[in-house]
Amino acid sequence: MSRPLLPLLTYAILMCIPGLLLGLVAFVALRVVPMRAFHLALQEIAVRKITEERLAKSLSIFSATLESTADGIFVTDVHGRAVVANQRFVDLWNLPKSAGIGVLDSETLFTLAEQLRDPGAFFAAQKDLTRHIDVDHGAVLELRDGRLFEWNSRPQYVDGDVVGRVSSFRDISERKRAESLLAAEKEVLEMVVCGMPLKAALDVLARHVEVLSGQMFCAILFRESSEDSDLMCAAGPGLPHAVTGAILDQGQAALGEIFADVRKRKDLQQHGLSDEFSGVIEDIEINPAWAEYRDLICRQGIQACFAVSIQSSGQLLGLIVAHYRKSSDQPPHDRELTWVAAHLTSIAIERRQAEARLQVLAHYDALTFLPNRDLFRDRLSQALAHAERHKGLVAVMFLDLDRFKTINDTLGHDAGDILLREVSARLRRCVREEDTVARLGGDEFTVILERVSKPEDAALVAGKIVEALVPPIMLGGQETFVTPSIGVTIYPWDSDNAENLLKNADTAMYRVKQDGGNGYRFFTPEMNTLAVGRLEMESGLRRAMEREEFAVYYQPKLDLATGAIIGAEALLRWIHPDRGIVSPGEFIPILEETGQIEQVGEWVLKVVCAQIRAWQDAAMPPLKVAVNLSGRQLQRNNLSTTIAGILEETGLDPSFLELEVTESMLMNDPQYAVDMLLQIRAKGVVHIDVDDFGTGYSSLSYLKRFPIDALKLDKSFVDGLPHDEDDVAISRAVIALAHSLKLRVIAEGVENDAQLAFLQHNGCDVIQGYIVSPPLPADAFAKLAQEHRQNPRWFTENFHSRSDLDGHLHKLPPAKALRRSGSSSGARMRGPSVNR
Repeated sequence: MSRPLLPLLTYAILMCIPGLLLGLVAFVALRVVPMRAFHLALQEIAVRKITEERLAKSLSIFSATLESTADGIFVTDVHGRAVVANQRFVDLWNLPKSAGIGVLDSETLFTLAEQLRDPGAFFAAQKDLTRHIDVDHGAVLELRDGRLFEWNSRPQYVDGDVVGRVSSFRDISERKRAESLLAAEKEVLEMVVCGMPLKAALDVLARHVEVLSGQMFCAILFRESSEDSDLMCAAGPGLPHAVTGAILDQGQAALGEIFADVRKRKDLQQHGLSDEFSGVIEDIEINPAWAEYRDLICRQGIQACFAVSIQSSGQLLGLIVAHYRKSSDQPPHDRELTWVAAHLTSIAIERRQAEARLQVLAHYDALTFLPNRDLFRDRLSQALAHAERHKGLVAVMFLDLDRFKTINDTLGHDAGDILLREVSARLRRCVREEDTVARLGGDEFTVILERVSKPEDAALVAGKIVEALVPPIMLGGQETFVTPSIGVTIYPWDSDNAENLLKNADTAMYRVKQDGGNGYRFFTPEMNTLAVGRLEMESGLRRAMEREEFAVYYQPKLDLATGAIIGAEALLRWIHPDRGIVSPGEFIPILEETGQIEQVGEWVLKVVCAQIRAWQDAAMPPLKVAVNLSGRQLQRNNLSTTIAGILEETGLDPSFLELEVTESMLMNDPQYAVDMLLQIRAKGVVHIDVDDFGTGYSSLSYLKRFPIDALKLDKSFVDGLPHDEDDVAISRAVIALAHSLKLRVIAEGVENDAQLAFLQHNGCDVIQGYIVSPPLPADAFAKLAQEHRQNPRWFTENFHSRSDLDGHLHKLPPAKALRRSGSSSGARMRGPSVNR
């Protein structure tokens, strides 16, 4: 039984194997495939979730981008239908708040078009863009409320296909307004710079303000020059001429009250863009100061709503007043606009005022406000042209102030400026309104007298000028006297050329100066020869130092008590190579005028000190030599130091040097003179004399304070002795005054026995003059001094006997209360730089 079952069992087993395999396959299939599908489903779900998250993020970024931009974004499809927009777009176009992203409808474009000034152009552009969907577009849209939008539209592509358009809108109103303001500023300032009338320029500015506002009627009320000048009104074209005419014709009083009120308001003095336009005047409708102006404007059918002050460095230049049909018509930006316009107006007015000041500086003297040289020449040309047409005469005067340089150097430049201003005022009072008084520079003035009928008319004016300058001028509490030298020339008799006329008048003026000044002279042809000679002399003097043409001469001084030569006065001489010895009266004034006197004066001091030292080394008798100081030298603060340096350089004992200063130099600034002379004394120079005493004016209180040792009786008084009663009286008074102050008296210019007898009889201490000796070169003077030393009887041998002098004494006027005197204390002396 086992054999038949084995095949069966084998067959059964073999048959089970496929079944098992099929079952296994079925098991695997039923178990693995569903799980695989489940996993795939899970994976698909995860990918979809990630995609959705990315999409949500992209949408969030897109939405944030739309909302963060300053532009309004508006998206349409290919048919021009609204798709989406950002909130900025809704705000720009003032759309309902419900019209947000995704809720725009077909009415949106109509809503936009209704706000535009030209909706037809907007719809036409939209239609064209729908037809040509792939083109870019840009335009500026003007809204009814005055705003300006910049519109840019570009196609939107997806996979290379156009799916719609993205439009951006930007509010460029402020930018355009700023550009317009810049254009207005450029135009206005160009008009001002080019010299156009200021009112015309501000009319243009007012027009720009009205255009930028759209509602305002702008009026600019201003003063072009100063707060005292008349008010002017510039206005835009919107403000009727009747209104501006009424403002200027009827509202001057009201404007005056308004300006006074504005000046009192301190809150308007400082304002700027950063402080919310604090310079804007907002209370026009209630301010009593504006009441009359409000009534005036209301009659014209408009209202004044606010104003902005035009300020410059605290000065009120004007106002810009904003007018409207109704107060509710005011655009919000008008205050800023008006403030900027006020700032621009102040710049324009300041520019015009600066030009006016430059014009004054270019044509008028800054110190005296008289016409300067350029304006004088222009007026002279006009006067000559007028005289030529009408066959008339023109007088030209050239005026120079005598002694002005001394006053200026002594009292200082400030005092000199005061004097020039006072002289200018007096000159203007001497001429007519149509005549011209000009200042050429320094102390030089010119006068043009038009339409004179005869030279006597010019002489009359010149005389008035001389008389006008007679009263003293107070400088620092001190009376100062100034006199003019005036040269006069007549057109066309002397010349028909402006330059020649000025030269002729200048020549005549110098002739007056040579004659002593304080007067006038008419030009004569002979003066030209003298003028040429003076120019040659001035040119020669500038080279005289380097060519060693200057020399020092010495005029002996004689002590009347002892008959001894006790010293000399050093006198400057110019030995010209062609003319020989030139008189000091000719060249000393030129040295003073050109300023060379300081250099030459220092040279004289060095030469004299070296010469005295040389005489002492040669065993000459002790001699004191006097040297003149000029006004310029005395004014120098370092004069005492210079003198001390020269004394140290030459090794001279200061007691042998005398210095002479004139009375007028001391009295120009007495306190300064006292201080300077004390400084000089501190350097060891103890001999200081007052020259030309009696020719000026002296304060006795100062005279006793001056550290001086002698008074020099001027030659002008000695010349009249003993016969001129005035000279006799003055000479006796000077001698008595000097002795009472314990000062010695030195008489200069003594030339004859009668003068000598008078001076001896009245107690004069020292004389110099031709009766003793003329000025001598150093060698000749040394020889004379040696002869006198070797022969003590030199005085009696060279002069008349004592009995002859006594004979002259019997002829003299009686000396009241005066005695014949010998010497008094200490001989101190000084001398000037001219012939004695």
